[in-house]
Amino acid sequence: MAVHKRSSLKDIAEALGLSKTTVSFVLNGKANEYHIGEETAKRVWEMAERLQYNPNFTAISLRDGCSKILGIVVSDISNPFFASLARLYEDEAAKLGYTVFFGSSDENADKMQQAIRNLIARGVDGLIVVPCQDSETFISSLVPRGIPLVLLDRYFPHQEINYVALDNFEATRQATAYILGKGSKQPTIVAYDIDLIHMHERIRGYEQAMADKGKSAQSNVIRIEPDISTADMAYLLKESMDKGTDGFIFTTNLITLSGMYALLELGCPTNGLRLVGFDGTPAFDFFNCPITYIQQPLEQLVGASLTAVKAIIDKEQASSALLRGKLIEKY
Repeated sequence: MAVHKRSSLKDIAEALGLSKTTVSFVLNGKANEYHIGEETAKRVWEMAERLQYNPNFTAISLRDGCSKILGIVVSDISNPFFASLARLYEDEAAKLGYTVFFGSSDENADKMQQAIRNLIARGVDGLIVVPCQDSETFISSLVPRGIPLVLLDRYFPHQEINYVALDNFEATRQATAYILGKGSKQPTIVAYDIDLIHMHERIRGYEQAMADKGKSAQSNVIRIEPDISTADMAYLLKESMDKGTDGFIFTTNLITLSGMYALLELGCPTNGLRLVGFDGTPAFDFFNCPITYIQQPLEQLVGASLTAVKAIIDKEQASSALLRGKLIEKY
């Protein structure tokens, strides 16, 4: 059987017609420091990935041992959900002897790639990543490079990459059954118009609960852009209510807040609506109606993902996990 030759800095440099020094600076996160152009740096990273070159998880690890640093990339560190996770990661990783470096993708695939590349250049022992849309190809390319990797919150069903996430199907199935049980005849779900598994599963759970009650869900799904304005949200909610909607299921904490502000702008008597949200925040308490919500098991998400990535680092068997949320009833 042929032995695969490990790619080197020289291979990358020769393929691109650059010096080994330039390639080394880029792969060690020093492109800006040494005034290497953005386009050149991008070409270096792309060639490194194509050749499956990995400076930190091979040579550096063998030379210096483990760094005891984990890289964590979330979609938006300012989002209260991910901010809470970040604090837990710091505390729980410290118990395992690790420090953590964070990055944010802002739901942008290019920014996510750069954040991951920077963390790899820093020599992290493993990665926990919240993937964004259009990132599957890049994230999948990390696997053959031997990088310990666990996906968080979202995952790719057709890729053999370990993940830890909420059981989103069951969460919205339960939330929809609840709102129907509280008297809503025609609840509508509001979700981001993105091609990611967690959002697909939340819609699917809603559709299943509606089907269980013999109700059609096809016309009761509102898909919105992540940066929707309050005015546009208000227009969509009013249009839906004019068609008979008497309850809303908001599928993230930010959608919940956006929906509540939109209802306030409409001057809507929200006590006549049944509302369910995700990831309760103190801000929910400032609205003039109770909001039942799905509470995600933050401690379990953090603990299970750390356990999984550490197992991979230690070359032990790791497993994926779907965790149950809890419905926090407010009415």
